[in-house]
Amino acid sequence: MAEDDYYDILGVSRNATEAEIKKAYRRLAKEYHPDRNPDNESAEEKLKTINEAYEVLSDSEKRANYDRYGTADFQGINMNGFGDIFREFFGGFGGFGMGRRSRAGPPPGDNLRVTIPLTFEDAFFGTEKEIGFNRKVKCETCGGSGAKPGSSPTTCRSCGGRGQIARSMGGFMTVAQTCPTCGGRGETIDNPCPDCKGSGLESERMEVKIPVPAGVEDGMAQRIRGGGNAGPRGGPHGDLIIVFAVEPHERFVRRGLHVYLEEEIPFDIAVLGGEHEVPTMWGTSKIKVDSGTEGGTLFRMRGKGVHADDGREGDQLVRVKIGIPQKLSKSQKEYLRDFSKYFGEN
Repeated sequence: MAEDDYYDILGVSRNATEAEIKKAYRRLAKEYHPDRNPDNESAEEKLKTINEAYEVLSDSEKRANYDRYGTADFQGINMNGFGDIFREFFGGFGGFGMGRRSRAGPPPGDNLRVTIPLTFEDAFFGTEKEIGFNRKVKCETCGGSGAKPGSSPTTCRSCGGRGQIARSMGGFMTVAQTCPTCGGRGETIDNPCPDCKGSGLESERMEVKIPVPAGVEDGMAQRIRGGGNAGPRGGPHGDLIIVFAVEPHERFVRRGLHVYLEEEIPFDIAVLGGEHEVPTMWGTSKIKVDSGTEGGTLFRMRGKGVHADDGREGDQLVRVKIGIPQKLSKSQKEYLRDFSKYFGEN
């Protein structure tokens, strides 16, 4: 679920038009622009939130998903189990939070992206997958400082701990640039930690089983706050982004909770009517074919689609094509000529 209401962020109603949303965004973007708010970290954070809200509400598809499900990334699939599972798992490795992080203090670590391959059946019925990945965590030897135990980092003499130095441009303007001595850290390490070589970070292998809810679609992604790499100088962890890659099926196609299938029915059943067995993800089932059914007719099989964890069920939609006999015997051809002649006269 979204952590802040995007409509409240932009100051518009939930029925706002595209023009109203764009107008509100431009006004706020101008108000919180860095040129108008120099050295104002709260304004910078506010602008990022405004951009995030506009990115969703300005896209009709993302906005529709957000209005219906509270998120722009998913199409009604219940992903609530993810948060609890990862909070429980990662909580034993530093206890970092799963909510929005403050930008004050050391910078956060890098995000990690893990792709989970799924078969069509895995995504349709739901399953459990074990993932493994390496991430950077705080060095246990030095506590993340990067300095050898018994010593401490020292304030950078070049920048005075600011991490930036001023540089004159043409004698009438100065610009700030990253301090070349400390690389922006604001401190130097005279005696680096022997285990992390002064980085303050070490690698850790993570193994965790996650539930995959029924109905996950190809390309869906789940962001796990705090599941990525730790930041330098004790900075918070970045995020873990899980992406699902679903293999296509040789016959079925998914659209949300619904399944689509093209099925050939015999010529005689299409003309005379009858029942025809159709494969589904739940086993074979019969459809009733009316006499005179034409190619392209669409049949709906209720409840034969995805059964989501929240109780909703999709359908299977079958588009039929008529099977035309390719090889006929002499007597069969005579029957068809008589058939054609009869209908031509009547």
